[in-house]
This record gives sequence, structure tokens and C-alpha cells, in this order.
Amino acid sequence: MMLSSDASITAITVHGTEELRQLRDALARVADMPGAASGVVQHPDWLLFELAWRGEIFSPHVVVVRAPDGNVVGYAPLLAYVHHARLALGPHQVPIYRGRALRLLGSGVVASPAWRVQVERAVAEVLRHTRRARVLRIQETSLPNSFAQALALGPHRFTPVQSNLLDQVSWSIDPAPALGDWLGALGSKKRNDLTRRQRNVYKKLGEQAHMRVFEHPDDMETYAALMNQVYANSWHAKELPIDWQLPARVELFRRLAAQGRLVGHLLLLGDRAVAYVHGYRHDGRYLMDDTGYDEEFAPLGAGSALVFQAVCDLLERHPGDVIDFGYGDNQYKRVLSNRQVPCGSLYLVRGASPLARFGMIAPMRGLYRWARRLSGRAQDASVA
Repeated sequence: MMLSSDASITAITVHGTEELRQLRDALARVADMPGAASGVVQHPDWLLFELAWRGEIFSPHVVVVRAPDGNVVGYAPLLAYVHHARLALGPHQVPIYRGRALRLLGSGVVASPAWRVQVERAVAEVLRHTRRARVLRIQETSLPNSFAQALALGPHRFTPVQSNLLDQVSWSIDPAPALGDWLGALGSKKRNDLTRRQRNVYKKLGEQAHMRVFEHPDDMETYAALMNQVYANSWHAKELPIDWQLPARVELFRRLAAQGRLVGHLLLLGDRAVAYVHGYRHDGRYLMDDTGYDEEFAPLGAGSALVFQAVCDLLERHPGDVIDFGYGDNQYKRVLSNRQVPCGSLYLVRGASPLARFGMIAPMRGLYRWARRLSGRAQDASVA
């Protein structure tokens, strides 16, 4: 489908993996521009990895925008799939929606700042005129989201629905000229406590304990094997099984490492991986994508000790980078970060049935917050 967005640009939706592969270089040129992509997941190499890994689940729905001269100036990295939307209410998972949806990789369109507004409008116009596009998911984004705002305008518009029951914030460390500047800003009490805990972990683990950093392409097979080892013994494996040694994943890691975009930290006890911090660098920002530890070593605090050590290492290796912990209320994020930004998970929905189903979230959110307030008051009364 091709549709003229205005007098100067056109947009087309790519539905085939082979066609996407042929566009890889043109899309990569845009993604590599400063300020164009929100992270490595928006790069065409990541898109192709998702399709190689889970092609039976996902199919491409990438909206590509071209300038009058035919050059690609932006795109929306979307994947079509059957989505199960559920809302967690305590131990219960309340079903909200089951059906076709578009998943946006990252938080917006990929375009240089000079082209972003035009690309957002063009992509939004294409999606509004795509009859099967009724539910679009943005898993994590800072708020407000300009792409969501573009989709909420005009005929056949989408309605934004925030899916979090509680307000969320994204935690990060502002750029620091050097490690010492950040450590100094922590304050002596917090700094001494963190270093003491790290020292105690290494003391309990013994002389064979050490941290190893993986960021070179030739080390990715070893890294993937060690990640498989520690991940299998973490609580994450029960929630989301991952084969880190999947050939397509290892090849993606090699590409990212060659571009300086992957940094992995492992706490090793001899040849055994005890804890991990896995992250990606893009455009002056390091995203701490996943952290975990072997549950056998949970009582030692090995995971939090490695996070602190990894942050110190990153500030030494890449001074000036933002360290982004993402959203979630983990204690280490509160302790280490110095900036918080409102964020959340968004759905963009339209059509009678999706609107009715996702419309249940707002009253559930109100009920959930009311119940938490009551619980808090009851606890305060019992303490008094």
C-alpha cells in the first residue's frame, strides 16, 4: 500500500522479510543518524533478527517513508502478531484482549530530528488508513509520546490507553565527565555502603571470583554460552525462557559488538557465571537491558554487587554516556540513579470491540489505586 502523506513525501508498508532485507542498508543509514532511533531494537538488523528468531509469530509491517528524491528518510519498525493483553491484579491475570496487533520496536518512528514530524504524520496517516490496524502496542516510552499524539489526530484516529496500573518512571544516570564525579555525587554514606557490599561479595566468593567484560565480536560465542548457563539458573528463565546461543542471536551480538553497541558484564567464579548485566549502547546512551543472577548465590547479593561494579566500569569506559536503567521499581535503580522521567506502556486502539475491551483498564486502575490507599491506611493505623 502506498499513500501520499503530503506534497513532498510518500510512504509504503513492507510486509515481506525478503523486501525488508533488501531495504536493510537504506534503513540502517537512517537508524545510524544522531537522534534518529530510540535504541538498537529499532535497527533493521534487530528487526531481521526478530523475524529469524520468531518468524512463526511475527510478520513485518514496516512503514517506510521516502523523500521526493526517493531516499528513505524514516520508518516505523512494526511487527504484526497475535497479542494477548492481560492486566496483573495481584496474583490474578485479567484477560483484556486477544487478537491481531502491531508491536512497535522502540518508542517512536526512526527519523532524523529534521524529518521526525513529517515522518510521524506520514506513518500515522498510513496506519489510520490501514483497516486491519486496530491495536498498536508501545511497550515502554517516555511520556508524552509524540508518535502516539500523531496517531490520535484526524479521521480514523486511535485512542491512547496507558496500561500501567500505577504511575511509572524511567531511572537513569546523567552523563558524568568521569567516574569520580558520579561517585562523589552519591555521597560518602551511600558510596561506602555500596563498595563495602561489593567487597563482601568477592570475599565470600573467594579468590576465583572476578568480573569479565564482553564487547568484542570474537567473544560473543563464549558470552552466549555463559549467559545460557547463568540465565538457566535465574528466576528470569521461569518467566521468559531464552536460548542465548541461538545462531541468529549470536550473529546479531557479533554485529552489535563490531559496532560498539553491546556490552556484557559477567561475575564469574572460575569458569562459572554467577551474575550478569546485559546492555546496549546507542547514540550516547547505554540501556541496561537485563540483569540477573544464579539463585544459588542470591543470599550473597551477587546481582546488586555486579550492577554497581558494571556501572563503575561503564562510566570509566564510556564517560559522557547516559546510563539508562529503564522503568521498574528495583532498589538498585533508586540507589544509583540521579534522574527520573515519567514513562509507561501504551496501547493505541480503535474499533468498537478493542475500545470496549481496553476501556476496562481505566476503571480497574482506579479500583486498584483505591484498594492500595485503603491498605496503606490500614497499615498506618495498625502501626499507630
